[in-house]
Amino acid sequence: MGITTEPLKISEKMTFNLKNKKVFGHYGSSFDHVYELIRLAGSGRLDLAPSITDHLSLADAPEAIHRLENKIGDPIRLILVP
Repeated sequence: MGITTEPLKISEKMTFNLKNKKVFGHYGSSFDHVYELIRLAGSGRLDLAPSITDHLSLADAPEAIHRLENKIGDPIRLILVP
């Protein structure tokens, strides 16, 4: 998920093939795409954990925006927790 300037690497090639898995490239941003991501993550088919940089309280939302805008700490995904 996301965009990378690096080549895509599949570490478990044999397992990937044996389980008939697929990789699809897509740069979508409509609400339907968000719902699809939620469905895939909720069903366990998509693990977003490796892309989470940090968890912050909702009160720290301005700090999260500051970190994203200024790329402080190489933020990929910051989660706001109520």
